[in-house]
Amino acid sequence: MTRTNDSVFTRRTMLRGMAATAGAIGYGSALTGCGTGSAPGAVGSNLADITKLAKKEGKLQLIAYPKTWANYGGSFKAFTAKYGIEISVANPDGSSAEEVTAMKTLKGQSTSPDVVDIGYTFTDQVISEKLVQKYKPSNWDTIPTKLKDPNAWWVAAYYGAMSIGTNTNVVPAPTKMTDLLDSKYKGKVVLDGDPRTGASSLAAVFAAAMANGGSVGDIQPGIDFFAELAKRGNLVTTTGIASALSTGQAAVGLDWNYNFFGIKPQLEKSGVALKTVVPSDAVFGNYYAQPIVIDCPHPNAARLWVDWLTSDEGSEQYALGAAVPARIADLTKTGKLSKKAVASLPTAEVLANIVFPTRAEGAKGTKLVVDEWGPKVANQ
Repeated sequence: MTRTNDSVFTRRTMLRGMAATAGAIGYGSALTGCGTGSAPGAVGSNLADITKLAKKEGKLQLIAYPKTWANYGGSFKAFTAKYGIEISVANPDGSSAEEVTAMKTLKGQSTSPDVVDIGYTFTDQVISEKLVQKYKPSNWDTIPTKLKDPNAWWVAAYYGAMSIGTNTNVVPAPTKMTDLLDSKYKGKVVLDGDPRTGASSLAAVFAAAMANGGSVGDIQPGIDFFAELAKRGNLVTTTGIASALSTGQAAVGLDWNYNFFGIKPQLEKSGVALKTVVPSDAVFGNYYAQPIVIDCPHPNAARLWVDWLTSDEGSEQYALGAAVPARIADLTKTGKLSKKAVASLPTAEVLANIVFPTRAEGAKGTKLVVDEWGPKVANQ
C-alpha cells in the first residue's frame, strides 16, 4: 500500500484523552478475528537463542507500520531476507491510539500484534496498563538515555526533525519559523491536520514556541504564533500536505523530515520543486517507540525485530528513509552508515542541536493546545 501524506494523518493521531482508545475499531486482516488464545513459547536468554527460536516461530505480527514511513518497507524486506521470518502488518496507517486498543482487545490471543510503533505520549499508558514486556536489545548501551525507558519497557529506534517543506516554484523557501509571517506566504502555509489531534502538527506548534521565546515546556508562544499566522491569512486548512502542495492549495508545509522525504517522488510527479529545511530557529525532534506486546504470540521474533531495528543494518534502513536512527552518534563514530544513508539525514549541526520534549512536557503542551487552539486559531 502506498501511503500519501493525506492518508498518514491517522498514523500520527493523538486522541485528546488516553481513555479514548477504548471502543470498536476495525483492523487489517492480519490481526482480525477473536482468536482462541495462544500461549507464547520459550524465550531465548541471549540473541543467538532468540534468533534460533524466532526462525522456528517463522512469523512476526505488526500493526501500524506503513511501508513508506521511515522506510519500513526496506526493513521488512531486509529482515525477512536475513531471517526467513514472514512479516504481516495490520492496519498499516493506524494511529497510536488504535494500536493501544489492539493491544488491549487482542491481549494474549494468537492474533495479537507482537510489536507496536507508538508515539512517545503513549509510552506511559502502555506501561501502566501492563500491555508491554521488558526487553533490552543487544545495542542497549549505545541507545541514548532519552530514547529508551530506564527499566527497558521500550526503546525508540528512530526520530525525526520538524521541517519546512516548500514548493519553490511558487515561493522562496523560508529558513526560519518566523519567516512564515511574511506577506509573501499569505494563503500558502499548511499544517498536516489539526494539532489537537495530530502529532506532527502538534510538533509544529512546539517548534513555533521555540522560535518565539517559548520552549518545549512553554508552548504558549507557539499557539500565539499560529494565531497570528491565521489572522494574517497565511495559514490555510487543507486535507493534507501532499495534496495541498500538489494542487497549489498551499506552497509551504510543516512536517517531519522523513515524511517529506517519503512524499518527494509523488510531489515531483506533480511538478513540485520541493525544498526541505529544518528551521534554524527551532530544531525540534521527537520519536516513536517500539515496545514488545505482553503475551505476544511470537515473543522471540518480537525481540529479534526490536534488535534488528536498533542494529547497524536496521539503522541503515531507517536512515535511507531519512529517519534518524537512535544510535546515530555511535554509528557516525564507527562509520557504519553508508554515504547514501548519511546524505538522507539532517546535517550533523541539526542533530547536535535537536531538542526533545519530555513526556510530561508533551502532555502539558497537548492540553494547552486542546484548550486554546479552537478559540485562538481554528475559529478565526
